[in-house]
Amino acid sequence: MITYEERISGDSPFKPELDSTIAQHPGRGSLKVQVSAANQSFPIKDVFVDIALLADGKRFSLYHDVTDSSGIVNKIVLPCCAGEENNSPETAGKNELTYLVSLFHPSFREVVDFPVTVRDRYETILPVALEPLMKGSEA
Repeated sequence: MITYEERISGDSPFKPELDSTIAQHPGRGSLKVQVSAANQSFPIKDVFVDIALLADGKRFSLYHDVTDSSGIVNKIVLPCCAGEENNSPETAGKNELTYLVSLFHPSFREVVDFPVTVRDRYETILPVALEPLMKGSEA
């Protein structure tokens, strides 16, 4: 079994422009996106999921993938505040990164820039219910 430390080690997949942002956020948390329809009754396969970050006034797309047959994109490891930075009321939430999650599928209404925060050494699960497009309607 792969440990948490093994999953988050290695070279950064992020753009050099984000080096200072990543250096300020030494923690690592993971994100799992679960996409469904009809009150979470039906998982949606092949939804394009994009994870972005606003840094220095620019939008950076950090990660993208498509959901599997269970409607899931899993184990997206992202920089965040180290756990000890959020241990007191004075520091909680001060230096957090907010990621923007966007979802696209031709049969469903798109979701653009849904804000999500991840926590150090935790998996954040984002359940998203997409709204079907009516036949012949515009998005």
